[in-house]
Amino acid sequence: MITFLFLGSTFLSAQDENVQKLSNSNYILVHLSYSFQSPQSDMAKRYGWNNSAGIGLDYLTSENWIFGTQVDYLFGSRVKEDVLASLRNSNGELIGNNRSVANIRLTERGWNANVLVGKLIPFQEEKRLFGIRVTAGVGILQHKIRIQQDPASLVPQTTGDYRTGYDRMSNGLAFTEFIGIQKVSANRKINFIFGLELVQGITKSRREWDFDKMAKDENRYFDALIGGKFSWTIPFEIGATAEDVFY
Repeated sequence: MITFLFLGSTFLSAQDENVQKLSNSNYILVHLSYSFQSPQSDMAKRYGWNNSAGIGLDYLTSENWIFGTQVDYLFGSRVKEDVLASLRNSNGELIGNNRSVANIRLTERGWNANVLVGKLIPFQEEKRLFGIRVTAGVGILQHKIRIQQDPASLVPQTTGDYRTGYDRMSNGLAFTEFIGIQKVSANRKINFIFGLELVQGITKSRREWDFDKMAKDENRYFDALIGGKFSWTIPFEIGATAEDVFY
Protein backbone atom coordinates (compact mmCIF):
# COMPACT_ATOMS: atom_id res chain seq x y z
CA MET A 1 0.00 0.00 0.00
CA ILE A 2 2.80 2.42 0.91
CA THR A 3 4.61 1.57 -2.33
CA PHE A 4 1.50 2.21 -4.40
CA LEU A 5 0.93 5.51 -2.60
CA PHE A 6 4.47 6.60 -3.36
CA LEU A 7 4.10 5.66 -7.02
CA GLY A 8 0.80 7.48 -7.17
CA SER A 9 2.28 10.65 -5.73
CA THR A 10 4.90 10.75 -8.47
CA PHE A 11 2.16 11.23 -11.03
CA LEU A 12 1.19 14.62 -9.58
CA SER A 13 3.09 16.27 -12.41
CA ALA A 14 1.68 19.06 -14.57
CA GLN A 15 -1.00 17.88 -17.02
CA ASP A 16 -0.87 18.74 -20.71
CA GLU A 17 -2.82 21.43 -22.51
CA ASN A 18 -5.93 19.26 -22.68
CA VAL A 19 -6.44 19.15 -18.89
CA GLN A 20 -8.99 21.95 -18.74
CA LYS A 21 -11.08 20.36 -21.50
CA LEU A 22 -10.82 16.91 -19.92
CA SER A 23 -11.86 18.30 -16.54
CA ASN A 24 -15.32 18.99 -17.98
CA SER A 25 -15.74 15.55 -19.53
CA ASN A 26 -17.82 12.56 -18.53
CA TYR A 27 -16.25 9.11 -18.68
CA ILE A 28 -17.09 5.46 -18.96
CA LEU A 29 -14.49 3.55 -16.95
CA VAL A 30 -13.86 -0.19 -17.28
CA HIS A 31 -11.95 -1.79 -14.39
CA LEU A 32 -10.07 -5.10 -14.20
CA SER A 33 -9.48 -5.85 -10.52
CA TYR A 34 -7.59 -8.11 -8.17
CA SER A 35 -8.06 -8.36 -4.39
CA PHE A 36 -6.41 -10.19 -1.52
CA GLN A 37 -9.01 -10.70 1.24
CA SER A 38 -9.21 -11.90 4.82
CA PRO A 39 -12.57 -13.39 5.98
CA GLN A 40 -14.09 -12.04 9.17
CA SER A 41 -16.95 -12.93 11.52
CA ASP A 42 -18.85 -16.14 10.60
CA MET A 43 -17.03 -16.46 7.28
CA ALA A 44 -13.71 -16.75 9.11
CA LYS A 45 -14.95 -19.96 10.77
CA ARG A 46 -15.25 -21.64 7.37
CA TYR A 47 -12.46 -20.15 5.21
CA GLY A 48 -8.96 -18.78 5.39
CA TRP A 49 -7.70 -15.88 3.26
CA ASN A 50 -8.81 -15.77 -0.36
CA ASN A 51 -8.31 -13.93 -3.64
CA SER A 52 -10.78 -12.32 -5.98
CA ALA A 53 -10.67 -11.17 -9.59
CA GLY A 54 -13.32 -9.00 -11.14
CA ILE A 55 -14.58 -6.53 -13.66
CA GLY A 56 -16.33 -3.23 -13.09
CA LEU A 57 -18.04 -0.51 -15.09
CA ASP A 58 -18.40 3.11 -13.92
CA TYR A 59 -19.99 6.27 -15.21
CA LEU A 60 -17.92 9.22 -13.95
CA THR A 61 -19.74 12.54 -14.27
CA SER A 62 -18.14 15.93 -14.89
CA GLU A 63 -18.80 16.66 -11.19
CA ASN A 64 -16.85 13.52 -10.23
CA TRP A 65 -19.85 11.48 -9.08
CA ILE A 66 -19.45 7.76 -9.66
CA PHE A 67 -22.26 5.39 -10.62
CA GLY A 68 -21.27 1.84 -11.39
CA THR A 69 -21.36 -1.89 -10.96
CA GLN A 70 -18.76 -4.48 -9.97
CA VAL A 71 -18.63 -8.29 -10.10
CA ASP A 72 -15.85 -10.17 -8.30
CA TYR A 73 -15.13 -13.91 -8.46
CA LEU A 74 -13.86 -15.30 -5.13
CA PHE A 75 -11.45 -18.22 -4.93
CA GLY A 76 -9.31 -19.68 -2.17
CA SER A 77 -7.59 -22.89 -1.13
CA ARG A 78 -8.01 -22.65 2.64
CA VAL A 79 -11.16 -24.32 4.00
CA LYS A 80 -11.36 -24.75 7.78
CA GLU A 81 -14.64 -26.67 8.00
CA ASP A 82 -14.24 -30.37 7.16
CA VAL A 83 -17.64 -31.12 5.63
CA LEU A 84 -16.49 -34.65 4.73
CA ALA A 85 -15.54 -35.67 8.28
CA SER A 86 -18.49 -38.09 8.52
CA LEU A 87 -17.16 -40.01 5.49
CA ARG A 88 -13.64 -40.54 6.79
CA ASN A 89 -12.41 -43.80 8.30
CA SER A 90 -10.66 -44.15 11.63
CA ASN A 91 -7.42 -42.99 10.02
CA GLY A 92 -9.03 -39.84 8.66
CA GLU A 93 -8.93 -41.16 5.10
CA LEU A 94 -11.56 -41.09 2.37
CA ILE A 95 -11.91 -44.33 0.41
CA GLY A 96 -12.83 -44.09 -3.26
CA ASN A 97 -14.84 -46.42 -5.48
CA ASN A 98 -11.69 -48.35 -6.45
CA ARG A 99 -11.03 -49.04 -2.74
CA SER A 100 -7.96 -46.82 -2.67
CA VAL A 101 -7.45 -43.65 -0.68
CA ALA A 102 -9.18 -40.81 -2.51
CA ASN A 103 -7.35 -37.57 -3.23
CA ILE A 104 -9.87 -34.84 -2.36
CA ARG A 105 -9.28 -31.12 -1.89
CA LEU A 106 -11.73 -28.64 -0.43
CA THR A 107 -11.49 -25.12 -1.87
CA GLU A 108 -13.53 -21.94 -1.70
CA ARG A 109 -15.52 -20.49 -4.58
CA GLY A 110 -17.96 -17.59 -4.70
CA TRP A 111 -18.78 -14.16 -6.04
CA ASN A 112 -19.80 -10.69 -4.95
CA ALA A 113 -21.88 -8.52 -7.30
CA ASN A 114 -23.05 -5.01 -6.49
CA VAL A 115 -24.17 -1.67 -7.82
CA LEU A 116 -22.37 1.30 -6.35
CA VAL A 117 -22.33 5.05 -5.98
CA GLY A 118 -19.50 7.26 -4.86
CA LYS A 119 -17.33 10.29 -5.34
CA LEU A 120 -13.85 11.03 -6.67
CA ILE A 121 -12.38 13.82 -4.55
CA PRO A 122 -9.46 15.41 -6.47
CA PHE A 123 -6.19 16.33 -4.83
CA GLN A 124 -6.18 19.52 -6.94
CA GLU A 125 -9.16 21.15 -8.63
CA GLU A 126 -7.41 21.45 -11.99
CA LYS A 127 -6.48 17.75 -11.87
CA ARG A 128 -9.86 16.31 -11.03
CA LEU A 129 -9.12 12.83 -12.41
CA PHE A 130 -6.59 12.06 -9.66
CA GLY A 131 -7.83 11.86 -6.10
CA ILE A 132 -9.49 9.94 -3.29
CA ARG A 133 -12.15 7.48 -4.45
CA VAL A 134 -14.95 6.63 -1.98
CA THR A 135 -17.78 4.28 -2.95
CA ALA A 136 -20.54 2.24 -1.30
CA GLY A 137 -22.46 -0.58 -2.94
CA VAL A 138 -25.28 -3.04 -2.34
CA GLY A 139 -25.70 -6.45 -3.96
CA ILE A 140 -25.33 -10.18 -3.34
CA LEU A 141 -22.52 -12.22 -1.77
CA GLN A 142 -22.36 -15.97 -2.43
CA HIS A 143 -19.83 -18.61 -1.40
CA LYS A 144 -19.55 -22.40 -1.23
CA ILE A 145 -17.07 -25.21 -0.64
CA ARG A 146 -15.86 -26.83 -3.84
CA ILE A 147 -15.07 -30.54 -3.67
CA GLN A 148 -12.23 -31.40 -6.05
CA GLN A 149 -11.21 -35.04 -6.47
CA ASP A 150 -9.21 -37.37 -8.68
CA PRO A 151 -11.53 -39.03 -11.25
CA ALA A 152 -9.54 -42.26 -10.84
CA SER A 153 -10.76 -42.68 -7.26
CA LEU A 154 -14.10 -40.97 -6.76
CA VAL A 155 -16.01 -40.97 -3.49
CA PRO A 156 -19.57 -41.77 -4.65
CA GLN A 157 -21.20 -39.80 -1.81
CA THR A 158 -19.66 -36.57 -3.11
CA THR A 159 -20.47 -36.87 -6.82
CA GLY A 160 -23.39 -35.68 -8.91
CA ASP A 161 -26.34 -34.24 -7.02
CA TYR A 162 -24.98 -35.61 -3.73
CA ARG A 163 -22.26 -32.97 -3.82
CA THR A 164 -24.73 -30.21 -2.98
CA GLY A 165 -25.35 -31.87 0.38
CA TYR A 166 -21.81 -31.01 1.44
CA ASP A 167 -20.91 -27.74 -0.31
CA ARG A 168 -22.61 -25.33 2.17
CA MET A 169 -23.65 -22.94 -0.61
CA SER A 170 -24.80 -19.70 1.04
CA ASN A 171 -25.79 -16.28 -0.21
CA GLY A 172 -27.61 -13.12 0.77
CA LEU A 173 -27.73 -9.34 0.79
CA ALA A 174 -24.31 -7.70 0.91
CA PHE A 175 -22.85 -4.23 1.34
CA THR A 176 -19.47 -3.17 -0.05
CA GLU A 177 -17.40 -0.09 0.83
CA PHE A 178 -14.18 1.11 -0.76
CA ILE A 179 -11.74 3.94 -0.07
CA GLY A 180 -8.54 4.50 -1.99
CA ILE A 181 -6.77 6.44 -4.73
CA GLN A 182 -7.90 6.67 -8.34
CA LYS A 183 -6.01 8.18 -11.26
CA VAL A 184 -7.04 8.68 -14.86
CA SER A 185 -4.21 10.47 -16.67
CA ALA A 186 -4.79 13.09 -19.34
CA ASN A 187 -3.01 10.95 -21.93
CA ARG A 188 -4.91 7.78 -20.85
CA LYS A 189 -1.66 5.86 -20.26
CA ILE A 190 -1.58 5.68 -16.46
CA ASN A 191 -4.97 4.68 -15.07
CA PHE A 192 -5.41 2.77 -11.83
CA ILE A 193 -7.28 2.38 -8.56
CA PHE A 194 -5.97 0.95 -5.31
CA GLY A 195 -7.23 0.95 -1.75
CA LEU A 196 -9.11 -0.85 1.01
CA GLU A 197 -12.36 -2.75 0.44
CA LEU A 198 -14.86 -4.01 3.04
CA VAL A 199 -17.69 -6.45 2.37
CA GLN A 200 -20.50 -7.44 4.76
CA GLY A 201 -23.08 -10.08 3.91
CA ILE A 202 -26.21 -11.34 5.67
CA THR A 203 -26.35 -14.88 4.33
CA LYS A 204 -28.03 -18.25 4.85
CA SER A 205 -27.65 -21.73 3.43
CA ARG A 206 -29.50 -22.36 0.16
CA ARG A 207 -29.28 -26.15 0.39
CA GLU A 208 -32.25 -28.24 1.48
CA TRP A 209 -30.16 -30.70 3.48
CA ASP A 210 -26.64 -31.09 4.86
CA PHE A 211 -25.83 -34.79 4.65
CA ASP A 212 -23.08 -34.75 7.25
CA LYS A 213 -25.32 -33.03 9.81
CA MET A 214 -28.47 -34.90 8.78
CA ALA A 215 -30.38 -31.62 9.03
CA LYS A 216 -31.20 -28.44 7.17
CA ASP A 217 -29.17 -25.39 8.18
CA GLU A 218 -31.72 -22.74 9.18
CA ASN A 219 -29.18 -20.30 10.65
CA ARG A 220 -28.44 -16.82 9.37
CA TYR A 221 -24.82 -15.70 9.17
CA PHE A 222 -22.92 -12.44 9.18
CA ASP A 223 -20.09 -12.85 6.69
CA ALA A 224 -17.40 -10.23 6.14
CA LEU A 225 -14.30 -9.69 4.03
CA ILE A 226 -11.56 -7.08 4.30
CA GLY A 227 -8.71 -6.64 1.88
CA GLY A 228 -6.61 -4.59 -0.47
CA LYS A 229 -7.83 -4.07 -4.02
CA PHE A 230 -5.99 -2.96 -7.15
CA SER A 231 -7.63 -2.16 -10.48
CA TRP A 232 -6.33 -1.32 -13.92
CA THR A 233 -8.70 1.16 -15.54
CA ILE A 234 -9.57 1.66 -19.20
CA PRO A 235 -11.16 5.11 -19.68
CA PHE A 236 -13.50 6.15 -22.47
CA GLU A 237 -14.22 9.85 -22.72
CA ILE A 238 -17.81 10.57 -23.67
CA GLY A 239 -18.09 12.91 -26.63
CA ALA A 240 -14.38 12.85 -27.46
CA THR A 241 -13.47 13.58 -31.07
CA ALA A 242 -10.79 11.68 -32.98
CA GLU A 243 -8.16 14.34 -32.38
CA ASP A 244 -8.82 14.20 -28.62
CA VAL A 245 -7.99 10.53 -28.28
CA PHE A 246 -4.49 9.58 -27.05
CA TYR A 247 -2.66 6.33 -27.79
